[in-house]
Amino acid sequence: MRRVVYSAGAQRLVYLYEKATPAFWDERWRSEGKPATVSRKHDVVTVTRKYLPVGSRVLEGGCGRANKVKAMADAGFHAIGVDFAEGTVRQAAFDYPDLDIRKGDVRSLDFPAGSFDGYWSIGVIEHFWEGYDPILAEAARVLRPGGYLFLSAPWFSPYRLHKAKSHGYHSSDFVDEPDSFYQFALGRDEVSSHLGNHGFDVLRWHGRASEICLKEDVQSFRREIEWLFRPRGSLVKRALNRVVTTALNPYCGHSFLAVSKRIA
Repeated sequence: MRRVVYSAGAQRLVYLYEKATPAFWDERWRSEGKPATVSRKHDVVTVTRKYLPVGSRVLEGGCGRANKVKAMADAGFHAIGVDFAEGTVRQAAFDYPDLDIRKGDVRSLDFPAGSFDGYWSIGVIEHFWEGYDPILAEAARVLRPGGYLFLSAPWFSPYRLHKAKSHGYHSSDFVDEPDSFYQFALGRDEVSSHLGNHGFDVLRWHGRASEICLKEDVQSFRREIEWLFRPRGSLVKRALNRVVTTALNPYCGHSFLAVSKRIA
């Protein structure tokens, strides 16, 4: 069973569930079956297009099943994926034989300096108890000067901070890594500071997926929330869904997307 704990000393939320090892990801992706097709309207396509021309070299570090690498390749980018879970990489190579998917460690990438114009990291940095500076350092190394890092992870949003300070979560300051550590939710100031330390200028910060936060963190109006975010519904309901999530993303987004440029 998953638990969420507020670590006041670290100013983070700590999610306790199961350690995110390569074996964990192999089993999770295998249990979910064939990966879903990623829409051309997904951020991984639309945001990349906004900052980089077609044909640019883009790496996804921690690509999982590689369906987002596939979407970028289909959009005309020279996309490469790296993941540390051997079975997942093997399955991705089977599902997408024309893609360049490699086994590797995002903390020590097997690419020369300045190899890429863009780097996507989606739901990766939060799983490292010891910190994510090595990941950012490698991203900075393999990006050319002026290249873009697109970074997404769970967000310790203003709403979650308010809930934490109002004793809405269990609280504990951990000395050592719990056996059941799964991920952190990270604050904007912390992440922006770490990005700056590695030579990145943060251009944009967006809260995303507030519907997940509402489902997980808001106890009041649970029935109404479940109704609003059921996948099926009328056009009016879906329009209302979009209006609500867009309005709430800056305050209670479940995750963030930070667009940063490597300073030349």
